[in-house]
Amino acid sequence: MPSELNDDDTRRSPIVLAGLSALGIAFVIAGVGLYYGLAVDSMRVFNAAAAAILVLLAVSMVIIIRSEPLFSQENAVISVFVFTAMALFFGLSTFTTLPFPVLVGALIFVGVILPGLVLRYGPSVIN
Repeated sequence: MPSELNDDDTRRSPIVLAGLSALGIAFVIAGVGLYYGLAVDSMRVFNAAAAAILVLLAVSMVIIIRSEPLFSQENAVISVFVFTAMALFFGLSTFTTLPFPVLVGALIFVGVILPGLVLRYGPSVIN
């Protein structure tokens, strides 16, 4: 059955597709680095992977803002919380002696759980 979706407007050049593929592969490698840092309990590896993800997120947000006409409130909320979580993680790991599981818990709470709660319950609390 033929597709009813017209893909003429969404075609990208091979160079753009290669760049986006490279960005995706870089995210996977950084994610494997996070996993490896947790598995061997190495703060140095985990911090390097987290810094790589922060840079990749910044690049991704620039790409989204420049290429997509849609910059939604959800994207803004998620971006702010993820960047805040990364800054909090780096700040806490540098200036405190908190245990590694507490640092990872703070990172996950601020970067994953809080944006979900804000996006789910935020508008209903305001209205």
